[in-house]
Amino acid sequence: MAGKTGKSSGAAGEPRPASQGTAPASGALARVRAEATKATKGSAAAEKRAQALLELIERRKARIAEDFYEIGEALRELQRKKLYLALGHASFGEMLKARDLMGLSQAKKLIGVVTALPRDKALALGPEKAYALTRYTAATPEVDTPAWLLDQGATVAGKSLEEISVRELSAEIGKARAQAAGPKRRDPEEQRAKAAARAAQAALRKRGAKGATVEARRAKGGFWLRVEVPLEAAAALLGE
Repeated sequence: MAGKTGKSSGAAGEPRPASQGTAPASGALARVRAEATKATKGSAAAEKRAQALLELIERRKARIAEDFYEIGEALRELQRKKLYLALGHASFGEMLKARDLMGLSQAKKLIGVVTALPRDKALALGPEKAYALTRYTAATPEVDTPAWLLDQGATVAGKSLEEISVRELSAEIGKARAQAAGPKRRDPEEQRAKAAARAAQAALRKRGAKGATVEARRAKGGFWLRVEVPLEAAAALLGE
């Protein structure tokens, strides 16, 4: 009885040549796989933990008003420990998109809240105000934290942190950032060029070139004046 014949493209015992049409893995993918292998030795445990965290987030999303803090903690662990690599994702953001969990900006908000505030204080404020408070302390020059402001009973715009709205707090963040930026420094050379343009424009119009405009523009070697006058006025100015 004849035995089963295995598939072979060459002589018996010779290794099958690699397909010429197969392209090597991209450098980015190769690096992701290498990093995943290195960072997740015992990857079964890492993958199991990552899956458990993702399942927790899915369960809690429906109750995010109460459970946003736990979601933030799970997201922070996935990000800090790079557990997304165990699931075959190149980045934290890629995992969020592939799993359809939430946007990267929302995830960063929740991570920011759990990093800056203990659970009881964050829950008392709610996710949006808690995040706004972390942005406010980052925008102000004082060395303080959201938790410290709450402990001190601090006020913002004359209101307690419990009373102030997210919109009002966001307005104060804008004011703090504008104050920190300070007035824009003026370029003395640019100011002189603009003054010269205004003087030249006034002189041309005085000489009868109504509608003449002169604009200062920066170019290689310094500022140039761009002059535009009506054709009839130009002929008069040139004495033609």
